[in-house]
This record gives sequence, C-alpha cells and structure tokens, in this order.
Amino acid sequence: MAAAGDPFPEETRAAVRRADAVLLGAVGDPSLDQAPRHLKPESGLLALRAQLGVYANLRPVQVFPALVDRSPLKADRLQDVDVLIVRELTGGLYYGEPRGREAASAVNTLRYSAAEIKRVARVAFESARQRRGHVTSVDKANVLEVSQLWRKR
Repeated sequence: MAAAGDPFPEETRAAVRRADAVLLGAVGDPSLDQAPRHLKPESGLLALRAQLGVYANLRPVQVFPALVDRSPLKADRLQDVDVLIVRELTGGLYYGEPRGREAASAVNTLRYSAAEIKRVARVAFESARQRRGHVTSVDKANVLEVSQLWRKR
C-alpha cells in the first residue's frame, strides 16, 4: 500500500473483483497519520466498501460467562446480554461533501438518502426477526434533520 503510493491500488481492486471473499484485518498505520487523506489506509477501506457495496456493519455484543468477572459492570447486569449493533458504512459522514480540515476548523457533511437508510434499516429489522424481534434506533432527531429522515423512513 505505502510502496504503491495508493491505499487501494488497481492491482488490489482487480484481485477483489476476482475473489469470492475478502478477509479484512485492522486498518491504519501511525506512520501515515500525517499523510494526505487520499493516501491514508482508511481511504483504501472506504474505497473497498464502495467497490463491494458493503453498507452494513454487524457488531454483535455477547457476554461470555468465563469473562463476567473481568467486566466493570455488575455480573447480574451482564446476564443474557445479546445485542446486535447494525451500523451504516457508506453514507453519512464517510462520504458526505464538502469535507476538510484547516488549522483551526474542520467540516464533515452528514448526508443520507432515503435509499441508504432503507437498506440498512432492512438489515436491522431482518436481523431482529431472527433474534428477539426488537430494534432500537439511536439518533439526535431533536437537533439533526438527518436523524429526522431516519425516523421517517
């Protein structure tokens, strides 16, 4: 990646197109923290998501009995914890324009289309049907128009 001068070089893009599956590990490199945004590993990750159309991240939260005593939470609060966080990956702040950083300020644009919201909500509701049948949406609809659109959809 660094040697190619591109976090997602064409050779890798082509290999992804030919592959049946892609295994992705941790992304980032402290030596590139000061690099221009388009050269950072995270830009390659965003490009990979876009190429594959990967828009929903599933993050399960379960407590393993052998680890209950390692938690700062009381054991009785951890009993039967089984949560699935469904996170949107390709809209919103990740791809919204304009974006940028100056010495004393920065801007990111939070933008979602109804179609982006609908497809990730479908993942959440279909997952809920296979689990406990419950979905909770966390937002800031009291102050963000984007969150108001999420609620409406």
